[in-house]
Amino acid sequence: MATPRERWRGSNLGGAFGGRGGNRQGAGRGWRGGDSRGNRANRGDRWNTRDRGGRGGNIQHGGSRLCRFIEQGEHCRYGDNCTYSHDISNRNKQPNGKLADTPEQRREREDYNSWKRLLKRPPTPNDTRTIELLWNGALTILNEGDRDWKQMLPRDLDAEENYGREHIKTLLSMVSHTNGRATFVALAQPFLSVITHPAMLDCLSVDTFVRGLYNFISGNNGTRAVPFFQNLCRNLADAYCESNIPRTSLETTLITMLTSLREILKREQRAAFHDELPDLINSLQNLMEATGIDDASPAFQVIVNQCSEIRAIIARASGLLADVEASNIDGVSTTVVKSTYPRQIILPGGHHDNDNGDITKIKILPTEDEIRSDHPEFLPSTDLDQPYFLNDPVARHLDTQFRLLRHDIFGELKEALGGLINTITDNPTFLDNSKLSLGDMRAYPYTKAHIGYVSFNRSHVEAHVSFNQHHALRKKSAPDRRKWWEDSKRLEEGSLLCFVSYINNKSSLLFLTVSEKCTDPKASYSLSSHDHIATIVTKLATRNQGDLELLIQLSCQNTRGALIEFPGILLATFLPILENLQNMHRFGRLPFRQWILPDRHIISAKPLDILPPLYARGQSFLFQLDSILKADGDRLFFSPSVSIDDVASIDELEARTSLDRGQCLALVAALTREFAFIQGPPGTGKSYLGVQLMRVLLACKETADLGPVVVVCYTNHALDQFLEHLIEIGIEKIIRIGGQSKSKIVEGKNLRVVSQGEAKTKSERYLVAKSYEELGNKERLITKALGSLHATQKRPDWANLRTYLQRRYPRIFSQFSRFDEDGYKTVGKEPFEVWNQGTKSKVLDENNSLDESITTYQELVHTANRNIHGLSTLERRRLVEHWVQEIHEDKTDELFELVKDSHNIHEQLEDIHDEVDRRVLQTADVIGVTTTGLAKRISVLQHVHCKVIICEEAGEVMEPHMISALLPSIEHFIQIGDHQQLRPQINNHGLSLESRQGTPYQLDRSQFERLSVGEPGRPSFPVAQLNVQRRMRPEISTLIRTTIYPRLIDHGTIKNLPDVVGMRKNVFWLDHKNTEEGPDADLHQKSRSNDWEVDMTHALVRHIVRQGVYSSSGIAVLTPYTGQLQKLRTKMRSDFEIVLSDRDEETLARDGFNEETATTEEDQTSPGNRRQPLEKKKLSEFLRIATVDNFQGEESKIIIISLVRSNKEKKVGFLKTTNRINVLLSRAQHGMYLIGNTDTYSNISMWAQVIRMLEATDSVGNAFGLCCPRHTDTVMQASEPLDFEKLSPEGGCQLSCDRRLIDCGHKCQARCHSDSMHAVFKCPQPCQRLHTPCNHGCQKQTCGEDCGLCMVILGNVYLPCNHLKDGVPCYQVQDLGSIKCKVRVEKQVPGCNHTVEVPCFQDVATPSFKCPTACGINLACGHRCPGRCGRCNGKDADLSPTVKHQKCTKICGRCSGTCNHTCRSLCHDGTDCGLCFAPCEVRCSHSRCTLLCRQSCAPCVESCTWSCEHKGACEMPCAAPCNRLPCNQRCSKTLSCGHRCPGICGEVCAEGYCHQCSNRLEARVDFLEMKSYGEIDVDETPVVVLGCGHFFTAESLDGHLGMSEVYEVDGYGEFTGLKDVSGALAQSIPCCPDCKCPVRQFATQRYNRVINRAVIDEMSKRFLATGRDELRELEQRITELERSLGTTREEVVKPIRQAKTHVTSSLTEAKIMEIARILKERDAESRKLEGALKMFCNSVADKHQPAQKLHDATVHAARKVAAAAATVDALIANLTVVDALPALTRDRRVIMGGRMVQIKTKFFILEDKFIIAQALKSISTKTSIKFPGGAPGLLAVPFFKCCKNFINECKVENLPKLAVEVSLFYASIARSFESFCQSGKINLEKAAIHLEMAKQLLEVAREVCKQPFQKAESLRNAVEESIRQMKKQWYEEVTVEEINAIKAAMVSGSQGIATHSGHWYNCENGHPFAIGECGMPMELARCPECGASVGGQNHTAVGGVSRAMNMEN
Repeated sequence: MATPRERWRGSNLGGAFGGRGGNRQGAGRGWRGGDSRGNRANRGDRWNTRDRGGRGGNIQHGGSRLCRFIEQGEHCRYGDNCTYSHDISNRNKQPNGKLADTPEQRREREDYNSWKRLLKRPPTPNDTRTIELLWNGALTILNEGDRDWKQMLPRDLDAEENYGREHIKTLLSMVSHTNGRATFVALAQPFLSVITHPAMLDCLSVDTFVRGLYNFISGNNGTRAVPFFQNLCRNLADAYCESNIPRTSLETTLITMLTSLREILKREQRAAFHDELPDLINSLQNLMEATGIDDASPAFQVIVNQCSEIRAIIARASGLLADVEASNIDGVSTTVVKSTYPRQIILPGGHHDNDNGDITKIKILPTEDEIRSDHPEFLPSTDLDQPYFLNDPVARHLDTQFRLLRHDIFGELKEALGGLINTITDNPTFLDNSKLSLGDMRAYPYTKAHIGYVSFNRSHVEAHVSFNQHHALRKKSAPDRRKWWEDSKRLEEGSLLCFVSYINNKSSLLFLTVSEKCTDPKASYSLSSHDHIATIVTKLATRNQGDLELLIQLSCQNTRGALIEFPGILLATFLPILENLQNMHRFGRLPFRQWILPDRHIISAKPLDILPPLYARGQSFLFQLDSILKADGDRLFFSPSVSIDDVASIDELEARTSLDRGQCLALVAALTREFAFIQGPPGTGKSYLGVQLMRVLLACKETADLGPVVVVCYTNHALDQFLEHLIEIGIEKIIRIGGQSKSKIVEGKNLRVVSQGEAKTKSERYLVAKSYEELGNKERLITKALGSLHATQKRPDWANLRTYLQRRYPRIFSQFSRFDEDGYKTVGKEPFEVWNQGTKSKVLDENNSLDESITTYQELVHTANRNIHGLSTLERRRLVEHWVQEIHEDKTDELFELVKDSHNIHEQLEDIHDEVDRRVLQTADVIGVTTTGLAKRISVLQHVHCKVIICEEAGEVMEPHMISALLPSIEHFIQIGDHQQLRPQINNHGLSLESRQGTPYQLDRSQFERLSVGEPGRPSFPVAQLNVQRRMRPEISTLIRTTIYPRLIDHGTIKNLPDVVGMRKNVFWLDHKNTEEGPDADLHQKSRSNDWEVDMTHALVRHIVRQGVYSSSGIAVLTPYTGQLQKLRTKMRSDFEIVLSDRDEETLARDGFNEETATTEEDQTSPGNRRQPLEKKKLSEFLRIATVDNFQGEESKIIIISLVRSNKEKKVGFLKTTNRINVLLSRAQHGMYLIGNTDTYSNISMWAQVIRMLEATDSVGNAFGLCCPRHTDTVMQASEPLDFEKLSPEGGCQLSCDRRLIDCGHKCQARCHSDSMHAVFKCPQPCQRLHTPCNHGCQKQTCGEDCGLCMVILGNVYLPCNHLKDGVPCYQVQDLGSIKCKVRVEKQVPGCNHTVEVPCFQDVATPSFKCPTACGINLACGHRCPGRCGRCNGKDADLSPTVKHQKCTKICGRCSGTCNHTCRSLCHDGTDCGLCFAPCEVRCSHSRCTLLCRQSCAPCVESCTWSCEHKGACEMPCAAPCNRLPCNQRCSKTLSCGHRCPGICGEVCAEGYCHQCSNRLEARVDFLEMKSYGEIDVDETPVVVLGCGHFFTAESLDGHLGMSEVYEVDGYGEFTGLKDVSGALAQSIPCCPDCKCPVRQFATQRYNRVINRAVIDEMSKRFLATGRDELRELEQRITELERSLGTTREEVVKPIRQAKTHVTSSLTEAKIMEIARILKERDAESRKLEGALKMFCNSVADKHQPAQKLHDATVHAARKVAAAAATVDALIANLTVVDALPALTRDRRVIMGGRMVQIKTKFFILEDKFIIAQALKSISTKTSIKFPGGAPGLLAVPFFKCCKNFINECKVENLPKLAVEVSLFYASIARSFESFCQSGKINLEKAAIHLEMAKQLLEVAREVCKQPFQKAESLRNAVEESIRQMKKQWYEEVTVEEINAIKAAMVSGSQGIATHSGHWYNCENGHPFAIGECGMPMELARCPECGASVGGQNHTAVGGVSRAMNMEN
């Protein structure tokens, strides 16, 4: 038999489809083998890229992908020409490196694509086969498919490009004929199963698409859905009657019909108005009754519940609610006496804008009109017997709970704000009052507030609100202010704020919430950044347009006001509850309504008979109890039908489990009732029962399809405890929701942590990306709108009004034109600014601002249209203000819509993130959440399929919260609690049943209490009560047994609890008459306190802890009042580490107590009353202090209670209710001590009964009876706090201790104390013990001290090393080896054999010893290692020697490669020194260079100043080598001393160097004969003075500086001519023989021919190095451009790919505009880089090179000399000489490198444009998209021309590497150009020419790559790869991998051009290059540019290579 998958994957699915789908699929074919391989293109499937055909289908995979023929086991007909891989070893990997799909995944993809093909095909009439295949296939995917496909299904069904909606419409319009009823039902069943499938309804990330489908199914007002369901209902009835369908199929169809109908009504509410809908529901219900569905079956219950919900929706939509007859009242409540007098029905509505009879229309936050209203709020009574305007009990119940809860939250707030705004209206200055009065409302006002910066953050508008800094912080430092704000609970994120202001002559309110609490003082605006101003980031609390407009107005006008914080109101905690109540009311949904709202009975009725859970009603269902049985391996099954009264079953359960009888009864009740209550009195093991119950439920989780069991608790503490118990018994699949857990065990189970491991699906990732993209677009528009709003409001100038006037008032706009009628243009200011100038400066009187000429605004505009310049100043101002107002309104409208759209997008994003959480939650066994956490995550939990909820602490949960916990899928609800203990906490005491005015409302009465106690005239609710307590000793349990729990039994284990040590009584009430302290009015504190009780409690705690038996963690101090709690904490914190629960901390803050008040109270405490902690023993670590309300559910060994109240009026306050008294008296295990006034408390009946019971056992008195553990007969009565110190100072009594000290045998000298204190007592008597073996006496003062070691000092101790040592303590002599000999000796270190001097005790052979000898090794940099031998030489883990030298710390000192300076940086291990930043030293007699050394300076082109009387003047430029001969004559000038100058002729006279009178005669001046200055004859050998001050004979210096290399010299030493220096290389810049300073041009001009040649070479070297660095930066920018183009290209191509899948294959106008914008931005970025490249190429052009500048100046000087000749013949002769000057040899690599990167940039841009152009050709657009900067087809031809010119120049310059790279660029663009032309059938001949040229260039490049230049091999590989690509056909795409392989070899640009250090050489082609410091490479090397040999062997250069000394110095 065929499987379901096979049934719908019929063979006909593979055939060709007709219609739209067929055409669409066939359009993609066009590449080779497409048809023969049998694979069709599938553009509609976004994810199926494996088999995508058509051009471009394989662009992402390329040649590395496995050939399809080979993949299918066939022979490839393309053979070696196939562009795909034939290597089957890679078949399991995809090209992107990821593992290939598994066979199962491939099958699922194929199945989904096969199903999807049906969607792409339009439906045809009467094609039932397609309908069957489509919906059965969809159902199979949802049941069996992967999560990705499940989420794709609703998207594809709803997609416009598919025919999903047409197929749905076809099915809905089906009509059945004779014998076709069963077929009709069979076709409808899978459709209904699909649209109601959990994968559709529960998945939050596809909810948008599902909503669209349901809206379509519904049709307009249900016109499509209702007829279909009617038709189906008739066919279903007929088919069933004809026995064509089974009963199960009927039930399933009915359920899916009702479910889908309910979803339609929920999502399309207008469908509820369909006239025939009520008849349809009647028909469905009649069908159910007629077919006889068993009323005990689950299906019956589901159908009935859904029918009821749908009826309620219909009734509500029609304005008709079920009319329930109200019966007469029969009885009253057992707890509260209610009024039975029938009241008048009050109808809410009409008193203000938020007063409505329908709660779904009530805004949750109060409106301003509501706050101002004086009409009392409508508060309904919870008494169901009172008349009400709603008759339907469910609607009434939900309405009542909503209104009461909302009033509880906002009632006091509305009252406080209402009074405030009335006060402000009367007196606006009241806003500046630092103490704003808000009555008793807990609020923090912040005065002088204003709204500053308004911005947008993702989904909401944010506003920075600044206000006056807290007065206590203004003088504190910024860190102190930060700490205060961080520690404070104020302005926490989410807190509700209200900005109150006075604007437009009325007070206004604006609700905000705290968005971010920034306390960073470094931030521009935060809570702590300024001493007088604090700033908080807020957002609007509502989404009303009016609030947004008010926010903008307040910001623009900088309106002052007051910011009020309501810390007790967190919107996130109650908004979901109120919204959920509204939704439940809207849809009439209330699970278990028959139990929650039982019907009224006229006569007394028996208790309700609760049915078993729906999942357990099957006949064969049994609960498996194996997990809770005592015996391992035992088996026990339990039927849900067993009655709780079945004694035999209960007996068996009790015998075989560890549960007591009460727990057994409760377990049975919980399992057999779908709505179960379990009451657990204190200590009866509620949590234990809950754990066992969880075990049983999880045992049947799979069988009953329970889903996760949800555990709800009121407190975080109780929830953590319960979850910890579950983990202890092995339940690990637990997820805890909420971040307030303090448990380390549960920490890893938090939803936030667990969900991090859950990945999003492909569909979700796509939707997230799209949502973020849309949010970004919206954010830009919103930011722009906000900026426009502020600009227009602050500056209504022409720039901000121009566009508006042109659009709205064109006639007025035309009057502000700069051009008059004659066409003349007005210059200067804008005409509008001139016209508006007067309105800005003139101050108007508000009372007389408008004269009589000004009428209405319309008349004003009419006048302005005629002549705008004729208006008066007042009229102009009014007109401008109105324009600004109109702009403000327009922009605000636009802003609101944009924000609303952003919020909707953000909600979609949240749905996707919530869906991830939902999936994680669905996999759990247990979900733990507090009631608050459930409220926050209600939207997620409502979509989790869970049938069981267990609510712990149910008695503390408000009924609105309990109702919200009823999730839609709930079938079993178990509440565990105790209504006799604490009730739910509410804010408004006026709604409490404990107050007289709250009696009608009773909001603090839980559902557990309401149903457990019962209501008059209604059946009682069965409650299972636990009755065995295991906590309290009998004396304590008696107190609550007698008063509240008469059935409570003490377990045997608690009857033998030990007595409290140190006390006479285990339970005692200390009676006193000390009166209480009242509330502190100054601090707005309402709480009570009692100072005497504080002191007494403190003393009692210290006494009990001193007994040493109880740690403070076993003691708890309870009090009913926060005022007393604060004082107890302050009092005891000096002795104990005080522990408060989070709830107590919040309660203290709520009541106005904080750390400041604690500090103040501590400072005010009298010093005499302070007691220091005991020094002998630390009292404890932690002491728990708590209020009674926050200690429920906890226990302690000893409880001490401070009752506080003591007054004559006998007012008890909080403790008047039995609930609190019960909690108070049931927390202690071993002992309980009450401190209070019995007279005050005896006024309460329960207290009076407790006091009587205590008095009967002598447990009430005015003094505590203390009991000494040693002297039990000693009587001690402590009636005052100081009595404890007097009677029991050490925890015992006043007698002396009579016990012996165990350690020494002395008698204890202390007073009587406890055993624990006795053990730590220190004996004060002298010590008598002797040390062994020396027998010296103990040197300690007292016996109680430890004797320690013998410290007697000994001398002349003979050590094992033969040295003597004095001053040795005696204990060391016992072990001589332990004494360290400090005598210094020499030792040899093993390994390095260094001899070191160390102390004698030092063992140099140990591994820890490090040899201190200096390392001495020369590092790679040439410096010695600064480390020590032992540090540099070590051993690894295998004890093998290792060497790791220290980092060099010396200055580098290497000479720079571009100047004579040395590197001053720290040594850097031989790496490039970088650029020289010293000042340039180039200087001449005309000027000096002011640049840095690293910068290339211009040569001086002024005329040379060197001349003398014998040889004449030099005619060359100053920086050129001189063209005159040096003079050897002595200078004829006279010095200032009167003697003849000893210097050489033509130089500056040598002042101070006189040969006759100077003191320099001893200086050595002659290198040849080594003569001193005094020994030479200056007439024969004159001296030359250098710039550094040293001087030598001219003959010596001439030889040292190499004058013979530049001049012809005869045999007599005379200069006879000039040598040609154009081809020679300067060895170095001449230096002083003594100091090595360079010889300077301006100081010694004789040697300028030598100096200038080296200087100009140095300039050229700097020019080259600087150019290289600039080129490197430009290449980095090119790389960034390439990356940026790739990223933004995807943004362009992506919508194009998406458009391909659309039926029209076209882009929308919005997408076209977006693509145009991106292209424009990209072009601007490209142009910017091209401009930088052009500037660079211009800056390094030949004309800017230093050598070129000097050459031009030299030619100019020569021609100038020639022009001065007298005769024409001489002129021609000189011109010939000048023109014969040798041509300048230039290094053009920087220039060529610059041009190379220009070409590279154009290549990237052009390549990118071709890709985008090809993509655009594949779709159709109404508007053509133009390429900024030109289309690629037009730009390609100039690119080809540029490349060819560059290649030719590279040949001339011997730069083959660059030529090869450009050839690759040419070839790549040529291929792209061909594809572009072929696809458009244009310029085909031109494309062929360029393609052929590319092939020729590649062949030439392949030959060139045989030369050995740098990277020749990789370039050759790239050339060959490119040649292979050129052989492909034009339509075969070049893959990304192939392109990258070619690009990887392109290494053009700055690489290899120059370095900054090392030696410079010229290759045989004249290219300078640099290598390292060694001089020459030891191995043969090549020029990186042309490949010529440049290396050698043994530091010897090969032939043709010259040392480029000109490039080094």
